[in-house]
Amino acid sequence: MNDVIVSPHFLSTEIGSKVLKKGGNAVDAAIATNLIQGIVAPETCGIGGDLFAIIWDPGKNKPTFLDASGYAGTGVDPKRLIGLNEIPLNHPYSVTVPGAVAGWNELTKKYGSIPIEDILELGIELCHSGFDVSEELNKSLTAHGDELGGDASAFSFYKNNLPYGIGEKIRRPQLGKTLELLQKKGLEYFYQDEIAKSISESVSNTLTLEDLSHYKAEWKEPLSLDMFGHQAWTSQPPTQGYLTLTTLKAYEMMETEEFNLHQLIEMYRIFASDRDSILYDYKDKLDDFIGTDLGYIEEKIKLFNPKKSELYNSPKPHGGGTAYMNTVDKNGLGVSLIQSNFHGIGSRIGVGNYGFFLHNRGCGFNLDSQHPNFLKAGNKPLHTLSPTLWSKNDNLEFIIGTRGGRYQPQLLVQVILPYLLKLESFENIVKKPRWVIDYFGSNTSSKIKFEDISANELKFLETKDHEVTNENGYKNAYGPISIIYKDKKDHFQGVADIRVGTEKVFSSL
Repeated sequence: MNDVIVSPHFLSTEIGSKVLKKGGNAVDAAIATNLIQGIVAPETCGIGGDLFAIIWDPGKNKPTFLDASGYAGTGVDPKRLIGLNEIPLNHPYSVTVPGAVAGWNELTKKYGSIPIEDILELGIELCHSGFDVSEELNKSLTAHGDELGGDASAFSFYKNNLPYGIGEKIRRPQLGKTLELLQKKGLEYFYQDEIAKSISESVSNTLTLEDLSHYKAEWKEPLSLDMFGHQAWTSQPPTQGYLTLTTLKAYEMMETEEFNLHQLIEMYRIFASDRDSILYDYKDKLDDFIGTDLGYIEEKIKLFNPKKSELYNSPKPHGGGTAYMNTVDKNGLGVSLIQSNFHGIGSRIGVGNYGFFLHNRGCGFNLDSQHPNFLKAGNKPLHTLSPTLWSKNDNLEFIIGTRGGRYQPQLLVQVILPYLLKLESFENIVKKPRWVIDYFGSNTSSKIKFEDISANELKFLETKDHEVTNENGYKNAYGPISIIYKDKKDHFQGVADIRVGTEKVFSSL
């Protein structure tokens, strides 16, 4: 066995690897990698966002799942949004309780092997010593300059009202001091006293002190499906992780001998058209969720037309910025972790002078009062985050995930399927052009954007009534996909995506 980390930023990987070299395990390294990612790339994640993690313990035959996502605050009143079709990205109601720090707390208590204070110290040092601005961070700061420029928590990002340029060094002393508070008083302090008070005030008390102090990250059972000789695991609702598993399972059940692009696209569209109808916070009634039931999958497969794309009418509803990283250590402990501010840098609502911004994951709620995903205090919104972990014969085989908001399951199925069919290696698959579907809800036609597409594939899809756009090049939004897999020698290998120049793999081999 060996140690491997794959993350979207070279500093996240490098500093995470220091934890492994100091005797930390994969969970310790995942926390460190996540911490650093939020410092150097706040346009992807940070302590103001949510977190999900799937953990493979080599002493067991199934993983555990941590839900560190937050609920809407007591102060929400949907009547104040009458006339709107959706919650504005920078509205206080877009902010649910940020769960990431509580998630770190649960992870370190259950699996950690080194003090969390030592991990926080790595982040504190980086905040004060500084780092170079990436192209992605510069783009985000430029795009949101009008909103962030005057915010106290954005002090580190701008000089003379202009964002720091690509390659310029910036420091984040405010965030460093916040991390020092957590180092001294414990991670729980994030939800108490002065920090909690400032979070509450920043969202006009929509989140109350009680909402924050009562919040706990939860250990739950992951969803799973058997397919292609593997067992696939993902996060529970209200995340859309099930779409990855259900689409691939449906493809297997069709018993197609060769890879069929039309079939894969249509399988995804069939199930994704139902997403907004069946995906919401089930709380203690997860048995009511039908998304991974074999009977449900069998019935939906019947809608597939091998000759052409179709419109899929879902039942009437009854009633972003993300970072993915994965780690495996020499003892076989594996982590599939995803953490997000949702839309870019989040809500653009800063928390006093504590140096961080709150996410806007609450925009995943809808404003239809008859829908179970309606904005309501204490409920969690629909979540796009979709981490996965795959085992075979009770052993960890590979871990894969990506950022990409609503694109996530789409991107994952087109990378995972060729591997499961033994057509190509992950190293080759990640270089292949990808496709995305922007609109996949009920009664929408097939309109697909490809990074690149051959003339033969284009003709094939157009004869099936797909409307295809060629983007003529790799797109950052179509990844990065991070992969760790077991090779034929039982060594774990990391695969980085070429779509983000900062992504890096660490391996002890």
